[in-house]
Amino acid sequence: MRYISSISLFFFLFIYCAEASTPSAKADLHYKNAVKLSQQRLWKDAINEFIKAAKLAPKKGLVHANLGVALSQTGMFKEALFSFDKALQLGYDSSGLRYNRGVSFARLDLIDEAITELEKALALDRRMVRAEYDLGILYNRRGDRKKAQEKVNTLYKRNNKLAKKLFDQITPEYKVISVDNGGKLKGRVTLAGPIPKARSFHLVHAPNIEFCARISDGKGHRLLFDFTVSQNRGLKDTIVSLTNIKKGKPFPQKMQTFEIDRCRANNYIIGIKNSENILIENTDPIQHEIATYEVRNIYSDQTSNRPVIPKSSQVRAAFVREDADEFIIKCNLHPFLQTHGYLVENPYYAVTDSNGNFSIENIPPGTYEVVAWHTYIPEQKGTITIKESGDTTIDFEFNGADERRKLYHDDIEGYRFNTWFDSKEKFYGGVRIDDPVEELQAFCDEDHICSGK
Repeated sequence: MRYISSISLFFFLFIYCAEASTPSAKADLHYKNAVKLSQQRLWKDAINEFIKAAKLAPKKGLVHANLGVALSQTGMFKEALFSFDKALQLGYDSSGLRYNRGVSFARLDLIDEAITELEKALALDRRMVRAEYDLGILYNRRGDRKKAQEKVNTLYKRNNKLAKKLFDQITPEYKVISVDNGGKLKGRVTLAGPIPKARSFHLVHAPNIEFCARISDGKGHRLLFDFTVSQNRGLKDTIVSLTNIKKGKPFPQKMQTFEIDRCRANNYIIGIKNSENILIENTDPIQHEIATYEVRNIYSDQTSNRPVIPKSSQVRAAFVREDADEFIIKCNLHPFLQTHGYLVENPYYAVTDSNGNFSIENIPPGTYEVVAWHTYIPEQKGTITIKESGDTTIDFEFNGADERRKLYHDDIEGYRFNTWFDSKEKFYGGVRIDDPVEELQAFCDEDHICSGK
């Protein structure tokens, strides 16, 4: 017999109340013994006591309901269903009974019946997050991906761990296939107009000034380059992705790394799929408070926040709600330490290099939409046709005048995203003069061989 292993077998013991119509004292004693044995998870012994109680009090639906619970815990799902049915015939009904009945159906691979029972359990008690989770598993099992995803959305704020566990089991829309005659997309992203200046963070507002100031402008400020433009106007750190590919090559198997080195991240922009794990690696001798955020339009919500002690690592999941389009990793102690992740649906994406160039290979032949995305400028779109084993080119040009952030204040509300200067006219009581872009010390190894960065 094939079971659905993802359905968790929890047990609900139903409360026994002594009433005027209670069974004999002997039946009551057997019932109470059965409940105690159940609480100790001595299920076989509990079954024997429940059966004795049921024989002495055959009209007590609660006894049959709890007998069904005990039977299901020993894998006797058919017998459990008979007991649950008997309890219902006697007038006993509850969300717990419906849940246990649904789980028993699921364990017998009776999917439709299990779904019906779990839906009834939720109708009686909307707080049953386990029923929401199990329903998502069953919807996915039945091939109804849309309803399964709805359960993920429901669980996202109620029980984030269960939401992610369910999401990871849903059959993905993107299918991995062998691509033998794929084509290649290449091109360049450029920036016209004014080049947005670097954001400036005053180091006096962050801890570990002595260490983090090793890279600064020489005047106590840490600079963050949201826009890096080459001499020939190539725009670095832009994601170019194909958005409507439903099948193709697999995602890279290697886990992406958010490496912290001298209070800065190894990448400013990355592409990432929902629920993907990221390795946080702190090579600094100081502690960082690494937080993650999901961004939906202009709204942001923190999804995790844990310290990363010196010279250590940990794994975080980029799990966001369905309508999020950006995932941010940053340090809440040193806000200039941050990486922006663009949520991708397939592995056909690339990040532009220092000259604005990109290349995407092994694309199945077809016509697709292409998106060029930068975190602080409106995205651009285009359409391309990939031919068998052929090369296709597409270029994008942004304009610096369209940037969606201020020099000294982000467009995202909330102090954790803000730089330290809100006004160019009130910087230290006078007009602010923009600092020259430079970095201080060279970094030397044990042999006193130095290199600037």
